[in-house]
Amino acid sequence: MKCHLCETKGCSKGDPCISFDSLELYQGEDLRLLKTASDVEALYYCTLNRLEEIMEFSRRMGYKKLGIAFCIGFRDEAEMLGKILSEEFEVYSACCKVSAMKKDDIGAVRRPWIGEISCNPAEQARVLDSAGCQFNIVLGLCVGHDSLFYRHSKAPVTTFVVKDRVLGHNPVSVLYSQYLRKNLKRVPEERIK
Repeated sequence: MKCHLCETKGCSKGDPCISFDSLELYQGEDLRLLKTASDVEALYYCTLNRLEEIMEFSRRMGYKKLGIAFCIGFRDEAEMLGKILSEEFEVYSACCKVSAMKKDDIGAVRRPWIGEISCNPAEQARVLDSAGCQFNIVLGLCVGHDSLFYRHSKAPVTTFVVKDRVLGHNPVSVLYSQYLRKNLKRVPEERIK
């Protein structure tokens, strides 16, 4: 399927170009997640910011223990987020550099501007799972590291902030700005200095 090329988006109006038996995909906890997400969207449409939505979703799901998987570059934001969430929830967190695994040990490229310690998203997930977190929140993990965290987390995961160092952590701006789209690096040059 190439839904991004569809001009009518008929499925959003109940007139799909192809039908699947999708209800069978949602059983038990998955159905509860889907329903709760839909309820929060419907009841608070365009009235809650992302943090407020995360909190309301967590309340409605009955979550008491929340985890924050954060990038070291977002340590200040992680502290603020943790304080806000701790007013209502039991909050645990795991920094991306947890366990101080060396880049040399995984054969990763090293550059002086980023240091020798590797991110460790699988361990972040294990730490938060060990704490009994019921819902995990990603705060600025790198592309790929976030994928590994999602894959390894036993608890459901949502993203609060995606990292985009160039666009001030607002990656969608490249779609809204003709200038940014025009200058999109199709084949980027590697940074060596």
